[in-house]
Amino acid sequence: MAKSVRIRPVREGELEELVRIYMRAYRGLEEYAERTPEDARAYLEWLYGTCPEGFFVAEVDGKIVGFLACNPHWQGPHGNSTCEIHEIVVAPEWQRQGIGSALMERALSFGEENGCATATLWVGRGNDKALNWYRKFGFQLVGSWGRWLRMRKPLRSGVKTASD
Repeated sequence: MAKSVRIRPVREGELEELVRIYMRAYRGLEEYAERTPEDARAYLEWLYGTCPEGFFVAEVDGKIVGFLACNPHWQGPHGNSTCEIHEIVVAPEWQRQGIGSALMERALSFGEENGCATATLWVGRGNDKALNWYRKFGFQLVGSWGRWLRMRKPLRSGVKTASD
């Protein structure tokens, strides 16, 4: 893992840096991403607006190297609350150093802290690198919609029901 990774809530004024990281991280994966910095900015603003307390950044030595947006108030199937992981992004030069894992662990614990039964996310069909990475965290395929695959992971805080 990268030295002294700190996961903390996003701060006002950090949006432009997050847009830059987002655009660089999605190079070569444009089919799964917003295509322009303006669209990425609008998307990140929307994510923040849906759940500001679920928007985290990863920093090393005071420099932002990645971010995560999740929402533990998302409605899953049958009205069950799920921690929806909308976005997890790590700057290319910081990938494979544990930054994404630290962000994912924060999202999962955030979902548990908020009493969610599951964590859920969408991943692009054909994005095998991300799909396999999510599987390492215990996510399983549970459905699909167009070019997107739906994944779900039970959380310790959740009560298992027949519909889960």
